[in-house]
Amino acid sequence: MSAISSLVDHEQVSANAQACLAESESHNLHLKALLSKYPALIESADEACWDMLNEAKLMSVPAGTVLFHEAMECKHLMLIVEGKVRVYKDSPEGREVTLYRVEPGQLCVHNLNNLVNGLAYPIMAQTETDMQGLVIPRPIFHKTLEESNSFRTYVLRTLTERLSHMVDLVSGFAFDRLDLRIACWLNHEFEKGCGKPIKITHSELAQELGTTREMVSRILKEFEHKRCVQLARGKIHLQCRHTLKLVSQGKGKK
Repeated sequence: MSAISSLVDHEQVSANAQACLAESESHNLHLKALLSKYPALIESADEACWDMLNEAKLMSVPAGTVLFHEAMECKHLMLIVEGKVRVYKDSPEGREVTLYRVEPGQLCVHNLNNLVNGLAYPIMAQTETDMQGLVIPRPIFHKTLEESNSFRTYVLRTLTERLSHMVDLVSGFAFDRLDLRIACWLNHEFEKGCGKPIKITHSELAQELGTTREMVSRILKEFEHKRCVQLARGKIHLQCRHTLKLVSQGKGKK
């Protein structure tokens, strides 16, 4: 009887081990699926990096949620797996300017900077759509940054790439006329949407570029007069891509 009991116990332990292994494999596959937009992170991830990722918790956030605001300390690293976040700066006069957006496969540079050096930045981050993200607590982030070569390289590369974007943004404010900035923004959005109408109000476009609705409306009317766009309520239609491109280069007809 003791031999039979021992055999049963052994089979039970083996079954439990197989179940745990299957559960672990299923978890790993699910995690890799969630992080499919982060190939640079997971393809070179070392053991310490995977330990961190396995500690991440999936969080759902509705559209319109403020994720962080001025002087707020970030307590987690966020890896967005679905949705979009707008990072922007506002002024005492109520004007806003979009700094950048964070989508699946990207990291928020201000989130990273706050986690690394503890400095709070005077900016806002708000979800534009319903969002899902993997959140990693600050202590685990720091531990992994010290122990994982692959994660440290990934963070440094991300900071470098975002810094380049911020330099371009500041250069645009400092040296480009507003009409050129609007034309370039329209060009980018029309290319991204394959020429489909852009759903945006004049006020929203003003917030996007850090100017006033009146200035945007005046410039868009000029573009319509040049027949590169057509304006409608809450929409901007593309009329002539070639003319719009010339305008964005400062070569459009007067």
